[in-house]
Amino acid sequence: MFVLSSALTDQILTYLGCVRRPPSVRYLNQLIQSYIRHVPWESVSRIIKRHTTAETTKCPRWPEEFWAEALSSGMGGTCFENNLAFFTLLTTLGFPGYLTINDMRPQRACHTAMLISWQKQKYLVDAAIPLYCALPVHRGKITKRATLFHHYTIRPSLEGVFEIERSHHPKRNIYTLLDDPIALDEYKAAVERDYEATGYFLDRLIIVKVIGDRLWRFSSLEKPYKLEGFDKTGKQEKPLEPEDLPYLLAEHFGMSQAKIAAALSYLK
Repeated sequence: MFVLSSALTDQILTYLGCVRRPPSVRYLNQLIQSYIRHVPWESVSRIIKRHTTAETTKCPRWPEEFWAEALSSGMGGTCFENNLAFFTLLTTLGFPGYLTINDMRPQRACHTAMLISWQKQKYLVDAAIPLYCALPVHRGKITKRATLFHHYTIRPSLEGVFEIERSHHPKRNIYTLLDDPIALDEYKAAVERDYEATGYFLDRLIIVKVIGDRLWRFSSLEKPYKLEGFDKTGKQEKPLEPEDLPYLLAEHFGMSQAKIAAALSYLK
């Protein structure tokens, strides 16, 4: 298991605007809300790492490197590294749990999440989609939770298999949760494989981050370039000029302009 040093943990909590507290569901939700507003889901970092590293086994950005880039450049990552970094912070703070690798129709083993246990109750936590709170998971019982952005439903299907659903989105089914703990070595191997030619999001620059009360998204595959902001009332769009793209994205998402420009140059 990865463990963050006390000094690095303090730096991360300061960055997130949080303080150390004993584990609780309330504290867990505070950490989630802070994390999704400071750490983006983004493919910039992994595009750069893939194009500047000869061996795919050397590409993964393990939690210490992930957090160093978050603190210095406002970076984040896609789900494998993103959820691992947040899970490592949570376990360092005393939250027990485990990582999972899940399916997104029709793709298999393509999305990660974590299950955190507290007072004999499991909670689904996913900082990458992101889910906006810790969702209680019950075997044989449908769970519903309302948040600022979505109403979530966890629907049991088979034993240890749950459908995760959301409102206010054209794609209601988010993914299929497989409640099957993944050993760290197996998880690390999956992260390494995600940098191979069959890996996800190495061919496009995508950034997703909660800013204020909106979820903002950019994708380099969608032309003309634009920012999309989502909340319960609908979608807002802001056009982006191609010649100013690195600057505009860096300003909007609070990320390194140099890294965004480098990732775009590799895609060209």
